Amino acid sequence: MAPVRGDASRGGQSSQLDTASLPARDRVPATRGSPLSFTANNLMPSCRALVCWAFALVVPPLAGGRAGAQDSTVLHTLPPFELHGFVEVYYRSGDPLTKDGYRLRKADLKFNGELSPHLKWRITFDAAKSLTVTKTLGEVGDSVALTDAAIDQRTRILQDAALTYTVNGALVFDVGQQIVPLSLEGTIPTSNVETIERTLFIVERSRAGGLGDIRDIGVSVNGRAWDAVEYHLGTFNETGESGGTTDANDQKSLMGRVVFHVPAYPQFQIGGSGGFEGGPTPQRRERTAGEAQFRNDLFTVRGEVMSARDGALHRLGWYGLGAIRPTTRLQLVGRFDSWDRDRSRDVSVNDALQRQVVVGGSYLIDGSVARLAVNIVRQTFPTVTTVRDATFMLFAFQGVW
Repeated sequence: MAPVRGDASRGGQSSQLDTASLPARDRVPATRGSPLSFTANNLMPSCRALVCWAFALVVPPLAGGRAGAQDSTVLHTLPPFELHGFVEVYYRSGDPLTKDGYRLRKADLKFNGELSPHLKWRITFDAAKSLTVTKTLGEVGDSVALTDAAIDQRTRILQDAALTYTVNGALVFDVGQQIVPLSLEGTIPTSNVETIERTLFIVERSRAGGLGDIRDIGVSVNGRAWDAVEYHLGTFNETGESGGTTDANDQKSLMGRVVFHVPAYPQFQIGGSGGFEGGPTPQRRERTAGEAQFRNDLFTVRGEVMSARDGALHRLGWYGLGAIRPTTRLQLVGRFDSWDRDRSRDVSVNDALQRQVVVGGSYLIDGSVARLAVNIVRQTFPTVTTVRDATFMLFAFQGVW
């Protein structure tokens, strides 16, 4: 390509083609009084030179612009967002109900951001969750074979996926998959729970769902009134056992939690939570709970009681917890826990009364981003003899950001 030499903005010189830089076959012989000579012998070379000149003048401006397809869309810059996470790995030893071993208990990733001054979003994943596959067996000829397999959508790694619209400090709406307002300890972040594992009525999931720290899809109203009453009210597909799925029936649950904070003693709170879903007896759900807590920088005292009815099944659990923090890094904790999976019978471990006494401690490392914890658990089943009592240990290492 022939370069253009001379520019009005550079000394006001007229532009002319530098034919010296062209190949010999494309050079244009100059004649006096004419920059280009169009004789029969050089007409084709001159045309080639003109094409090169036009190409040199036209292409650079076009190259400087960005051509877009007719169906291209406008590129929007995403607003800033925050990334938080929590990882917990623990080792369990001596529990007759569980084999000794390491477990990746939590691997939470939380993304959240602000779409407008009033609207926020959040999405949370727990990468430590394992998908559960429901298998159906059938007879094929004279043998039994797998005829169907389906993934339990409740075991997906998606935790929270919700939009939050703030009207003011007393009125906030949450829409999407979220933690249902049930139990005080169920709403405390895992990294702030004093023991390695939560209380039994939350941890035990043999009936398809615990009674706290559970999620469902719905709409909730949250806020604080008169600087003393904290409230969380919502309607959901179920009472926490259908997170990640569609509703299996036409009935919806109503759930709520109301807490009173004593203005003269802001460290003390007392309240309750509950839920109800109607319908035929097998799908009927009832939840009733009470809570009280005193917490300051030095120590925590907390207690809860939880009653639940699932159809004809009646469950009851309660606990009392105390924790003391001699220093900003060290915390010592003790908890008594009682959990009755089925109040109507005590035959096996699946429906027997279970009790635990937990003592332990934790130590913060590198400020508050890491924690090392040890718990000793004495576990008994006073109403059955098919499971032996035992003392086991939990060792956990946690990281939060």
